[in-house]
This record gives sequence, structure tokens and C-alpha cells, in this order.
Amino acid sequence: MKILLILLLLFITGCENNSQEEVFEEDNKTIVEKKEEYIDHNPIKVGIYLYDNNYIDKEVIEDVYYTNFISGKDLGSFEVFFSNSGVSGNNFKEAWFNSYNSYTNIEGYKIGFNIKFILDDTTNFNKTFLEPDIYCFGEYFYVYFYDDVNQKEGTFYSHLEQVEENTLITSVKLYATAGIEKVENIILSVFTYKDEEDFDDNGDYRGNSRYTIRIKKNN
Repeated sequence: MKILLILLLLFITGCENNSQEEVFEEDNKTIVEKKEEYIDHNPIKVGIYLYDNNYIDKEVIEDVYYTNFISGKDLGSFEVFFSNSGVSGNNFKEAWFNSYNSYTNIEGYKIGFNIKFILDDTTNFNKTFLEPDIYCFGEYFYVYFYDDVNQKEGTFYSHLEQVEENTLITSVKLYATAGIEKVENIILSVFTYKDEEDFDDNGDYRGNSRYTIRIKKNN
């Protein structure tokens, strides 16, 4: 009788241990979280144009812009429009809204920039700008951003020092400093974005609404 009781207890205990082990294994299974696939619904075709105070049949810069790399001089001033095939208007704002109004439901999109360049010793620089950072590359050139859309008539025209909710960075000026002679060339990109989903885990823009030019030295 005692032997039967012992066997019965061992059987019950064995069943309990097996059950706990199965639960333990189930609780510790690796759960792989599936990230949602990024889909870009942005319809905006954006382009970079040279600031020359002319907006009648204004043409986009194609591929390369040549300029003198001289300390104390502008490398160039560039404007952004929501078209990569040319714009037209009697002034900036008219040309801007002509390109902007060719789209529907694009409220909330903002404008950002990326600047890359390489020195003659092969040192590389790369930064994405969603707000002003004038002296980021100050050893080589200053980066000035402007909001020409929301510029009030008759007020002093000045670069942006911060961005507000309705700020649009519609133009950029690069001003050369002493180290500019070390710079081989500059890659300037503009893009439009809506929120953080338009950037990857490294903070790089991953959408399709982008336009890029190379700024190369004449001298």
C-alpha cells in the first residue's frame, strides 16, 4: 500500500514539473515585433533654384552649380519651389504659390535640407537641417536659412534664428569663411517631410520628395 502511495505521489509530482516547464518555455519564447513598412505618400516634386530676383520662366538648377570658393564671399543663395521643372511669377511669392497650389492636401509638409561636403584630406561632413544652425560648419562656411513665404512686406529681411509652427525654410545662403579653400565640393539637398516617420533610425530622410545639386568651385 505504501509503495502504491509513493508511486502515485511521484506520478503527480512529475506531471506538475512537466506542466511548469512547458509554461516556462511558452513564456520565454522570443516575440519578434514586425515594424510597419514605410510608405511615402508625399506628392511634392521639389527643386532648387538660384536666387537672381527673376521669376519669369525661372529654371531649376540641373546637377551642378559652379562658383568661386573665396573667404568672405557668398557661395550662393538658393530658393526652393514645389516644382523641379521650372516656375513662373512676377515675384517670389507669386511663383511660390503657383507651384504650391498645383497640389492638393499638402498642408503640414515642411522643408528640410541636408548638406554634405568633403575636404581635400578626404574628411567628410554630413548634417540634416530642420532648423537653423548657422555656425555648424563655421570653419568653412556659414549656413543662413530664410522664410520668404511668411516674410511680412516692409519688414527687415533677416535670416531665421528659430522655427515656429508655420515656418517654411524656402531659401538658403552659404557664406564662405577662412577654411573654404580646404573644401572640394558641397552637396546640397532639399526635401519635404511631414513627421518623424519620414526619417530612418539614423535620422536620415528616407522619402522621395528630394532634390540635390553639387556646388563646385570655379577657382
